[in-house]
Amino acid sequence: MNVMTSRFGSLNVQESDVVRLTEGLVGFRSSTQFLLLADQKVDGLYWLQSLDTPELAFALVTPGEGLEDYHVDVRAGDRAALALDDCQEPEVFLILNRNEAGVLTVNLQGPMVFNLEKRLGRQMVLTSSRHSVRHPLGEPASDEILLSVGSAFALRASA
Repeated sequence: MNVMTSRFGSLNVQESDVVRLTEGLVGFRSSTQFLLLADQKVDGLYWLQSLDTPELAFALVTPGEGLEDYHVDVRAGDRAALALDDCQEPEVFLILNRNEAGVLTVNLQGPMVFNLEKRLGRQMVLTSSRHSVRHPLGEPASDEILLSVGSAFALRASA
């Protein structure tokens, strides 16, 4: 099927590419079908593109440098919803944003967890106050920000 998106234009989507988030995302509960796309220009940057709402896409990164102690405890109910085996670990991504000062931030309180093998995902809401919804990844720069995200790459973003 062909899907028109505001960010990526027309995409040819196979049913096997669709990731289902049965509960949607916080603030976007009606959007439940997504594509997880690797960015074509920036290694380590991904896009969660809604198939239900063409103008809805979220930038995602994996927890990386500076977040080594960040861990998502996936409880039994979440594991069941993701159809994860007892020994299987989910893929964890963080939603990337830019704050008013131009600093890139990640949402540590609302990580995205996926069982990509089963094409299932969900946004977890961590109740611990030690996790910020706008954790800064770097200092603002006048024209470019260089960040370490993930295990072995740098993410550049124009300010």
